[in-house]
Amino acid sequence: MDEFEHFSEETQPESEMPETSEDDFGPLPSDLFEKYLTDDDSSDAQKADDSYAQTDAPADAQDASADARNNEPAPARQESEPAPAQQEPQRPAQRGYAFKVRNLSKDYGGHKVLDDISFDIPAGKIVGLLGPNGCGKTTLIKILAGLIHDYTGLIKVGGKSIGVGSKASVALLPDSTYFPQRFRTIDCINYFADFFADFNKVKAIEFASEFGLDLNQRIKAMSKGMQEKLQLLVVMSRAADIYLLDEPLGGVDPAARAVIMDIIMKNYKENSTLLLSTHLVNDLEHSFDHVLMLGKGRVLVNTGIDTLRSTGKSVEEIFKEVIGDAWEVD
Repeated sequence: MDEFEHFSEETQPESEMPETSEDDFGPLPSDLFEKYLTDDDSSDAQKADDSYAQTDAPADAQDASADARNNEPAPARQESEPAPAQQEPQRPAQRGYAFKVRNLSKDYGGHKVLDDISFDIPAGKIVGLLGPNGCGKTTLIKILAGLIHDYTGLIKVGGKSIGVGSKASVALLPDSTYFPQRFRTIDCINYFADFFADFNKVKAIEFASEFGLDLNQRIKAMSKGMQEKLQLLVVMSRAADIYLLDEPLGGVDPAARAVIMDIIMKNYKENSTLLLSTHLVNDLEHSFDHVLMLGKGRVLVNTGIDTLRSTGKSVEEIFKEVIGDAWEVD
């Protein structure tokens, strides 16, 4: 549809996108702000991978291992010692990484917005994507969502190369309205229901009622705030593995921010990954598990929230420190 063309910045067909394997993703490089780039969550992701590797071992190998254990003499047990309770092994809630990025670069007319950046982010986290205006937050989100293809570098989203498979598991809230002006609220809901198997239409209609949106009202008759609520309700009515929210509070007045964040935090799928870009650091830092900061085309911070708090500083204080250093004029 012509109305949607402005939202997609594809410049080459998806079939030309490079296929990547895990062997293509080398170790993360060091950087100027290395003290904030130690990914303390990566060990959890690796443990999850190791756990799956053990669980997914071939059945005959597991049987052989079990036979070997059964033939070993049991250790002597005191009469008074109770036998330990049998516990079933627990599979990790999330496996590996939500995002793996290596040497990603993107420019607009010779102006480089993302300059050879690399990072890993474990799955199942609430990630704050922070940075000043123009640092490439929206560009990165569109790349991860599969809307921009003319970049260089290697990317995996949810363990998949960017394409139909990755897009099916990603719910995107863009920074601008993209539904046609002639659409009614119910048309937008039906549109998402047709496209996404994980969309809950009943939930979306309930959201519309809570937001005070008339199902038959057309977008052209809605205020900017109402249009943003409509986009939020359809995105949060999906049970996606990954949510990409680009400035969800950008046009929202302070009184409504808490309500919007409450809706987001209560309605995204359990154990999914939520990446949320914002410049309202102080308002949202309590919600983050992980922080990724961009500045001057580079990754300045990529680490868990506990690591940042262990410095004795708030996320906003660290944000001002690293962003200020990155934009200093020599």
